[in-house]
Amino acid sequence: MNSVVNTAWRAVKPHIPMIKFRKGGLEELVRGTPESTTMPGGVSSGTTVNTTTTTTQVLEEWQVPLKYRRERITQEEIEYINRGGPA
Repeated sequence: MNSVVNTAWRAVKPHIPMIKFRKGGLEELVRGTPESTTMPGGVSSGTTVNTTTTTTQVLEEWQVPLKYRRERITQEEIEYINRGGPA
């Protein structure tokens, strides 16, 4: 059984992604931008502060453009949901 599995794994070719991402890609989003700044006030000890805090803007429901908003639920759909599906 083990030799069958090994043979199957050898037959699998390496995956080549078809999608091209921008420079930085997912790693930059996960780790944040690799920026380091020195301490203010002219500290000459050589210490640095890592400023990898990322701020994301969260849109409230009223800020979403009209073309991205959900359609209003009709009374018929509300009744369908409340009764648990088809009768």
